[in-house]
Amino acid sequence: MTAITHPSTEPAPRLWLLFGDRRGDNAQVQALAEMLGWPYEIKQLRWQSDYTVDPAEAGISLAGLDVGASDPLTAPWPDMVIGIGFRSAPISRWIAQQGGRIINIRLGRPRTELKPYDLVITTPQYGLPPAPNVRELPLPLVKANEAEVDKAVARWQPAFEQLPKPWIAVMLGGPTQHMAFDEVVARSLARDLQVLAQRTGGSLLITTSPRSPAGLKAIFGTLAVPHLFSEFHAGGENPYLALLALGDAAIVTSDSASMVADAAAFERPILIYELPWLGRSKKPGLIAAIKRHVRERRERRGMGGRPADPLDRFYDMLTRMGRARPRRNVLGLNQKLYQSGIARPFDPQTADISWRPAAVARQIQDQLVAEIKTLWRERQSSR
Repeated sequence: MTAITHPSTEPAPRLWLLFGDRRGDNAQVQALAEMLGWPYEIKQLRWQSDYTVDPAEAGISLAGLDVGASDPLTAPWPDMVIGIGFRSAPISRWIAQQGGRIINIRLGRPRTELKPYDLVITTPQYGLPPAPNVRELPLPLVKANEAEVDKAVARWQPAFEQLPKPWIAVMLGGPTQHMAFDEVVARSLARDLQVLAQRTGGSLLITTSPRSPAGLKAIFGTLAVPHLFSEFHAGGENPYLALLALGDAAIVTSDSASMVADAAAFERPILIYELPWLGRSKKPGLIAAIKRHVRERRERRGMGGRPADPLDRFYDMLTRMGRARPRRNVLGLNQKLYQSGIARPFDPQTADISWRPAAVARQIQDQLVAEIKTLWRERQSSR
């Protein structure tokens, strides 16, 4: 258990953060806590190796939890608990049940009914329907560590200054189940980046990520324009934070919403390179086909801005009840980012790297923080 304190002038809740085994998920939970500015305790959860429990079936329980390897979940109970994803969803409900009027906040999608949570904070790719307790953010929550950013800038700025401006930060992700990032895609992207650098007279500051395929250095490291290429190695130095802080614009591959969110936090122009879409796998059978039709119909209508019709509302009701689960929709996320002015699609021939992105993400985050603090004050007054 890790306890973190922050100075505050108002009574603060006892706040627990439920951490799992994904660093990116944990970072979102901690980012929200840092935005709230309250002291918090981190409860690291570990899972049994044979964990296969469906969250909708787990209900209110410690299902799948390796109790011996996890931080203790014992009194004094918190006033508020924040977790993310589906594995810890039953556990957060169990904690809330132990302590009475605990505020239960869930990030992402719980894959269960939505009503038991005080707030479900989600993003467009999860496709959750509107509900009184659902808040949709344009991007995942991020909050950069200022000390780490300053350290990265001091380390990498001298190297960047050897290159002509504008500095174009390029963050490369990797292939996913639904998106391709192979040698053909990499070479096409490299050609497009070279066109952009030649057109703007600037430099490319390129870094890979943990999921990036091998062999990218041979493709991007030999570009015929000023550039710096850094390959990610676990535990090694990486200019990622310096790119975000110093880059005049950012180009991000579409596989990673978290990298887009990182760039948005620094309010830089963001261009999204959309990796080729491979489609989704399809379960066989008539029932699966009917479910898929209704789900994809709802997805298409939502992306097209059409109002919900009776079939859409029926599917939304099933989703709120935990009986239906929309599939992750990165295409829908990108579309909303373009519509809101946070990002633009990458086109090397026409890309403008001087536009000012809309501060929508920060504004909505500020509203969310204010709402949570109001919820806490109301809960206090009702006790």
